[in-house]
Amino acid sequence: MKLYQWDNQYLHNSVVFEVDPLDALPPRTTPTAPPKTTGTQVARWTGSAWEKLSKAPEQLPLPEPDWLPLIATRRYQAEISGITLEGLPIETDDRSKLLINGAAARAARDSNYTLKWKTLEGFVDLPAAQVLIMADAVSDHVQDCFNREAELQAAVADGSITAEMLDQGWPA
Repeated sequence: MKLYQWDNQYLHNSVVFEVDPLDALPPRTTPTAPPKTTGTQVARWTGSAWEKLSKAPEQLPLPEPDWLPLIATRRYQAEISGITLEGLPIETDDRSKLLINGAAARAARDSNYTLKWKTLEGFVDLPAAQVLIMADAVSDHVQDCFNREAELQAAVADGSITAEMLDQGWPA
């Protein structure tokens, strides 16, 4: 079966290809042939048929990105990217944060507590004071990520957000 494709303005884009008639139609395609056009004429898909226009319409503006979910996703990526504390890599995924907070609660109750913490290089002994420092560093990292998310949401609200800002300013 021969298919005809249209672009984001529903204009025929000269792409014609063959597919198995039993396969589902690819996005933005139809088996209905567009009308022949000449000069500045274009064929536009209406959803049920092609129509012939005397010329291409002005380019439609691109839709504004849905910034809030994009920002939240980027914040979460930064949040779980991990930190390095005194040369020790610390994971900050959700499970690691739970384990760190549990260890910090124990360390806060018992200053003699020592934790065997698993790293990529093996286990290290962390005394209670270091466990609390680690928990504070992770907490600070997470809060810095939320602070950046709040800054970007404010930029959305005042209209100053740009695509470049989405990857700038996150804690390392």
